[in-house]
Amino acid sequence: MRKLFAAFAVMAMLSPGAATAQNPPTGGTFSLPINDDPQMWPLAGGLYNILVGKALYSGLVRYNLETLDPVGDLAESWTVSEDGRTYTFALRKNVKWHDGEPFDADDVVFTVKLWTNKAVPFYLANNFRLIESVTATDSSTVVIKLTKPQAAFPVLLGYNASILPEHLLKNLTPEQLINPTEFLKKPIGTGPFKFEQYQPGSFVRLVRNDDYFDGKAKLDAMVFRIVPDANSQLALLRAGEVDLAVIEPFQLSSVANTPGIKIQSVPIVRSEYIALNNSVGALSDKRVRTALTLGLNRELLLKTVFQGRGTIATGPFPPSVSWAHNADIKPLPFDPKQTQALLDEAGWKVGADGVRTKDGQLLTFTVLYDPSNPTRARTALIAQQQWNAIGVKTTFETSEYRAIVERMRQRPPAYQINPNYQVTPPDPDGVANNYLSNSLANESQYKRPEIDNLLDQGATAQSREERAKIYKRVQEIIHEDQPIVYTVDPDEIQALSAKVESFPKAGYRDALAWSHLIVKR
Repeated sequence: MRKLFAAFAVMAMLSPGAATAQNPPTGGTFSLPINDDPQMWPLAGGLYNILVGKALYSGLVRYNLETLDPVGDLAESWTVSEDGRTYTFALRKNVKWHDGEPFDADDVVFTVKLWTNKAVPFYLANNFRLIESVTATDSSTVVIKLTKPQAAFPVLLGYNASILPEHLLKNLTPEQLINPTEFLKKPIGTGPFKFEQYQPGSFVRLVRNDDYFDGKAKLDAMVFRIVPDANSQLALLRAGEVDLAVIEPFQLSSVANTPGIKIQSVPIVRSEYIALNNSVGALSDKRVRTALTLGLNRELLLKTVFQGRGTIATGPFPPSVSWAHNADIKPLPFDPKQTQALLDEAGWKVGADGVRTKDGQLLTFTVLYDPSNPTRARTALIAQQQWNAIGVKTTFETSEYRAIVERMRQRPPAYQINPNYQVTPPDPDGVANNYLSNSLANESQYKRPEIDNLLDQGATAQSREERAKIYKRVQEIIHEDQPIVYTVDPDEIQALSAKVESFPKAGYRDALAWSHLIVKR
């Protein structure tokens, strides 16, 4: 029933025209842009990797596109023990890897052990911090035991947690598994499409996997065009060279009435923010961090950069996770006077040149951003103008997005301030990865033991009511500390070629887990 429900729900969520087509067309190539060369290695992260990986690999579970509840993928079903600590997964049978080898429980055991192997960096490792053991009781059954109950465990399994082929990777050392070069020349998954060609700096081409366990894809192939610049991506859509572009809000007016292009706006668990490296000088002082939030007119950002499509963000859990979102917390206002008072209190006084100083040091920061993304570039410019007005001098450094991610995940992180965004699982336990003190994904280096304890309590609490209470307290503390500048919780705006007859109405990274259902004329 779990599988059938998921399939019907997805068909109901397809773009207009799909439900009425008596004999939907098959074949064709669906093209979309990605902003960098993909490593095609699921442990590495990065949107350019994730998007290709969604069509190439499979996870134990994926998300129902209507409810975002976890439903079976490689796992046909699962049960959980009464104490919430033991999950038993019944795997699909007769599934094949793209090289023809059979998929079985050993692949799952191998992959889960990789996730928890501290010698192999995995950016989502903290999502699986409660795993105690994983065993195969037979070729199609896997038992995962946790140290404590974790209500969100199936949700986290659906978030970029691809299963990997043991038979191709088991003999590699941990060092080799950081970047398995030979495997990545022709990566092997179980997804609806399989690898055919990679031209660095140009494209990745996947072709239909006729042995896909959930039904042969409607398309012949998918092509991921490597196009870093958002305006160039949109130009390719207009020219008919790609079939989908996720556009920035200010671009909407330029394509809204364009023949051959249709628009769909979908809710998504996404937050825009300005990351602050809490381990760097003045940014370790919450008065300075709070001043940066108070000194930024986020209403102006929402109106001009996001065209009013979203809400002012207040913390780590957006309104789309409604049961855990603390609606009692109101956004800090744009208040230059309070900003200046806070900075004065922190000892940063305005100098003769208008820049604040303390103990002979200037209050100055470098804002690192990706110029190919207009939203982040405009955010950086507005922040610079408004922070300069309160005596905080900022300079710019630009870099490609991949390099920015690498620098933010170094220890210590090699940046000071960075406008960025995140898309997270539809559960606060998936956001915890960004705030736990020891997490690779904690790019702001915000460390507070009380937050660590609360996040662990929220992960292990059994009832949603108890979890909601815990997470609302987390938001209260984070609101007080302002570890980053929360800007906007936006929708995702997708511009699609009119030749696309059906595309799941969901954020495109989740939709691509159902890429076998995409239909194009």
